[in-house]
Amino acid sequence: MHLIHALLKKSFCCFVFMMSAVLFSQEQKELDSLLIQLEKITTKDSIRAQLLITTSNNFVRKDLAKSYELVEEALNISTGIKWKKGVVLALRQMGVVYYRQGNIVKATEQWYKALEILKTIKNSALLESSIYNNLANIYSDSGEFDKALTYYNKLLSISEKLDNKPSQIIALTNIGTLLTERETSIDNGIVSLEKALALAREVGNDRYELSILLNIGLAYKRKKDYQKAEFYYLKVQELAEQSNDTYVQVLVFNNLSNISILKPDYAQGEIYANKTLSLAKEIGAVEWEAYAWENLSNIYESRNQNKKALTYYKNHIKLIDSFNAMQNKEELASLEAKHKYNLEKQLLNTAHEKKQLVAEEEINRQKLIKNTTLLVGFIVLIASIIGVTLFRRKQLAVAKAKEIELKNKVTDTELKVLRAQMNPHFIFNSLNSINSYIVKNDTESATNYLTKFSKLVRKTLESSTEKEVLLKDDIEILKNYLDIENKRLNNSFTYSIKVDDAIDAGNTLIPPLIFQPFLENSIWHGIAQMERSGHISVEFKKENNVLFCIVDDNGVGRKQAIKVAKENTSLGINLTKNRIDIINAQNKTKGSLRIIDKEQGVRVEVKLPLKLAF
Repeated sequence: MHLIHALLKKSFCCFVFMMSAVLFSQEQKELDSLLIQLEKITTKDSIRAQLLITTSNNFVRKDLAKSYELVEEALNISTGIKWKKGVVLALRQMGVVYYRQGNIVKATEQWYKALEILKTIKNSALLESSIYNNLANIYSDSGEFDKALTYYNKLLSISEKLDNKPSQIIALTNIGTLLTERETSIDNGIVSLEKALALAREVGNDRYELSILLNIGLAYKRKKDYQKAEFYYLKVQELAEQSNDTYVQVLVFNNLSNISILKPDYAQGEIYANKTLSLAKEIGAVEWEAYAWENLSNIYESRNQNKKALTYYKNHIKLIDSFNAMQNKEELASLEAKHKYNLEKQLLNTAHEKKQLVAEEEINRQKLIKNTTLLVGFIVLIASIIGVTLFRRKQLAVAKAKEIELKNKVTDTELKVLRAQMNPHFIFNSLNSINSYIVKNDTESATNYLTKFSKLVRKTLESSTEKEVLLKDDIEILKNYLDIENKRLNNSFTYSIKVDDAIDAGNTLIPPLIFQPFLENSIWHGIAQMERSGHISVEFKKENNVLFCIVDDNGVGRKQAIKVAKENTSLGINLTKNRIDIINAQNKTKGSLRIIDKEQGVRVEVKLPLKLAF
């Protein structure tokens, strides 16, 4: 399996004036107080607009629809009274709401609008850098790490100059989170996060502390230190539950589910995945709902409940398609180009009016040509994306179906092989032989026969639970089987087993008892039909990276034998063919089975991939 999506949104500059966060135990009281003030202050001025933005921020982790409703009113009031800073603050908060909803394009659009307005406001460096911080989160998500790091460092530099510790906390948190996404810089990222944590505790900012602890947990998860990761996540879960922060609980439960699968502890993983799914649906977090379905698919696949696993995987694919990274990246580039154009247009407004009119005419003409070209390109791009997406989804579905089919074939073959390894007729005949010795009062022969028979049964049952056994152990079982059959047939045949010097039988792995059906066929459908003594030779050779086994007898041959026991012979051969097919499919090898009819007897050649125990 693919096992592990663990995306984590970065911290946002989402408080109205970078205010200090309140304690979790005070959050509900603060929210109640804000709602009471909103009821009292009804005048549509900057005071109410600021109050609406603050209240929207308090709702963003609990009710995204309510949060959007409040900030939308704040934006309308600020626009109506021409309060530019209020418009910027509202647009910044609105971008956060869209981001929480997973609407990256809309979030980016609000922040670029805010940046355009900020160019007309003096002394707004900190506010501007806070928006670039939020944009950096988008660039980080789309893989543009260097650009994201530049924006985060810009916020850190300005906040240090102004001694604004809340902004420093946000910058250090996001820098640390970004660094932990690269394997080579995880430890540096943890150092940055620990600096942020120390500052958050210094100023008593529990909200930031929660976000930082969550990111530290993810860092240790990426280091595969699951014990430390789980410690931090459970601590975050406790704090998030106290503050009724559903979004953070979704992130925590998803990561706890991933860790449980990696341990593996599938029962606990399923519990966490179901909690993720329930909470993600509750707040409309489609992206995390998709990851919960993926985790459930992996869990049920590990239990061989392939039908459910496939259904859950299809749910994951269906949801994740709405977050097509390529499309978001193209939209982001388009919005950035639009932002740069608008800035250039604002600069032109300060130039002479006559030159401006001439320039605008030329720009409009070029814009028409550019838009026409972009429209055609966009249509082609969308068609290509849809085609590739549909093709990819079809490939995934076919691959998943083939994988399930192969697993079913493996299970069915293993059951049949287990039944075939202890042929009821062989057991019955062996017990009869032992009984015959006892009746004849031949205690020594009976004891010897019974010892070999019990050893064969024990070894066969032990090997049947393993997918691979050592060659020397399998040869021992084959010798035991041949000795028992030879004794029961009054020593009517001889046998030899030869292992090439190039093969280390004590370090070579093979599927258990894969050659036994051919020995059984040689004895009962070849030599047992003869009046004279027969001989069976077994030889193991090495050819490049292939184990070459030859079973050769001088019996009556297949043409005569097939008249006697066609069904049993075909069963043994078909089971072995199925096992070789499964080995080839799982290891991408070219194992083979070849049966050669001789003038006197049959020669069987089996080729398997040479596999060493260590």
